[in-house]
Amino acid sequence: MSKKTKLKIFMFTVLFTILLIPSNVNAYTKLGYSLSKPTAKNFKFYINGSAISYKKIIINGAKSWNASPYVNTVSMGRDVSPHFTISSSAKDRGATVAICETWTYKGTKVVAKNEVTTFKAFRSLSAGDKTETIAHEFGHGLGLGHVKTKNAIMLDVGFTKKIKPQTDDLNGIKSIYR
Repeated sequence: MSKKTKLKIFMFTVLFTILLIPSNVNAYTKLGYSLSKPTAKNFKFYINGSAISYKKIIINGAKSWNASPYVNTVSMGRDVSPHFTISSSAKDRGATVAICETWTYKGTKVVAKNEVTTFKAFRSLSAGDKTETIAHEFGHGLGLGHVKTKNAIMLDVGFTKKIKPQTDDLNGIKSIYR
């Protein structure tokens, strides 16, 4: 084999190897709406009586987003207009354990309120999976969509076994609220 052929094979191998190295790409997705920046720094939530038995889990899930310098859970209680209301339903929605319904101000993409509802399947989850679920639903209310990344709590299906937003989740929040 000539030197020229060996060099070509070597260059091809190096180029091919470089192409196979994963790049650090953001996988977060945005839903196209968000809280206003001042609201994100001071968001409030209310736990409906139907979900009061999950109070500690809900508080932990909500406050998990405080890991980001761009959002902050300020208070919980009977605020006149909380940004998030959390309820629990006995309704059987199959594999769906919770949802976040978001309303925006008319003609804008600014969130007016979010309603998080847990369903029957939520009850049988471990405490960690419940906390991850609540944090995930708050992520939707903050403007994040689902991802396929297995290392993000905004994972579309299943659980990461993490109870706090991960790097990709926090990068998504940064891109929305910076």
